[in-house]
Amino acid sequence: MLNTIEFELKEGSRSDRKLNLLALTTCGFCKKAKAFLDENDFRYEFTYMDKIDPLVKKEFKTAFSERYGKRLTYPTLMIDDDEILTGFIRIAWEKELLD
Repeated sequence: MLNTIEFELKEGSRSDRKLNLLALTTCGFCKKAKAFLDENDFRYEFTYMDKIDPLVKKEFKTAFSERYGKRLTYPTLMIDDDEILTGFIRIAWEKELLD
């Protein structure tokens, strides 16, 4: 599923988990999520879904819904391709990623 869209790599010292951030350029919560990952020095890949081809985006959203049983919302952090965090709730992200 992830191979249908291009991600940009953000290097960081915390690289024990594969993190993929799906975001929008205009989303305030997406900016906070990205800042959280940066502040905590995570290595992650991200893409701005509003910058990709609409047809590719539609196909990705369908595959995402089938895989996770949820509609894609922003931001979404995919963790090791197995689990997801949706929306940016700092406490939830800290609990999942820092504990």
